[in-house]
Amino acid sequence: MKHKFYILLITFFLMSQFSANALVIGSDNNEVLIDANFSGKDLLVFGAFYADPSQPRDHKGDILIEVIGPKEDIILRKKESLFGFWLNSKEVKFRDVPGFYYLSSTKELDEDFLTENNIGLLISDQLPDVNWSLITIDWGEIKTKKDRAEFYTALLRNKGNDNLFKKTSDEIEILDGNLFKTNIPIPNNVPVGSYKVNVHLILKNEIKNQYSYDFIVKRVGIENMIFNFAKGFPFLYGLSSLLIAIIVGWLGADLFRRFRKA
Repeated sequence: MKHKFYILLITFFLMSQFSANALVIGSDNNEVLIDANFSGKDLLVFGAFYADPSQPRDHKGDILIEVIGPKEDIILRKKESLFGFWLNSKEVKFRDVPGFYYLSSTKELDEDFLTENNIGLLISDQLPDVNWSLITIDWGEIKTKKDRAEFYTALLRNKGNDNLFKKTSDEIEILDGNLFKTNIPIPNNVPVGSYKVNVHLILKNEIKNQYSYDFIVKRVGIENMIFNFAKGFPFLYGLSSLLIAIIVGWLGADLFRRFRKA
C-alpha cells in the first residue's frame, strides 16, 4: 500500500511540472472477491491533484468520484386492486441500468452542473431526458409525466434501500491541500462484473481533468459454484433445493419427536 502511494506522489510531482491541472489516483485493490463470508467491503481510493499553493482552499478545485457498476435490465410493475385481488396492471422496463452507482464530491454540486456533464442523473429526483445516454426506458402504456416520475422514483427508492445507489458530499478527505482519499462502501449484495471509477477535477465549476480505471467484482469458492449451478441448470437447482428442504424438515421433525419421547 505504501509503495503505491509513493509512486503516485512521484508521478504527480512530475506531472505537475508540466500541467496546471494534473490529477493522478490509485486504489488499494483492483479486485473484490465475494465468498460465503462476504459482508461488504470498503474500497480505498486515493490520489493527488495540482493546486496553486498561493490560492485559498475554495479556489484550488474540487474532486468528484463516480463509480458505475455493470449494466442490467430492471422491470418494475404496479399493482392495482381488481374485485379485491391485487394484480399487476402497469409495467416499465429500464434497460442498461448500472447495478451499482456511487457519487461523492468534496462539495455539494448543483443539478445544472451534473446535468450538463451527464453525471449523477441516476440519483436525481428529476426524470431523465429521453436522450439520456446512460439508460433507455420502455414506458409501455405509461404516457403521463406524473406516472413516469412515479416509476422512476420507485427505481431510485428500491436501489437506494439496497445501498446500490448513493450520493454524498462529505466522504472525500482532503489532506495537505493537494492529496485526497475516500472509502467507497461496497455492499454485500453488489452485482458481479466490471466497475468503472471516474475521478474528476473541477475548477471554477468546470471539469478540467479526469481519470478513470476499472476494478472487478467476482464470486469465488462455494458461492461461485452455487451461482453457476443455479444459472446453468435452473431446473436441477430448484429440484435439489426442494429435496434439501424436505430432508432438513424431516430430520427436524424426527429430532423433535425423539426429544418429546425422552
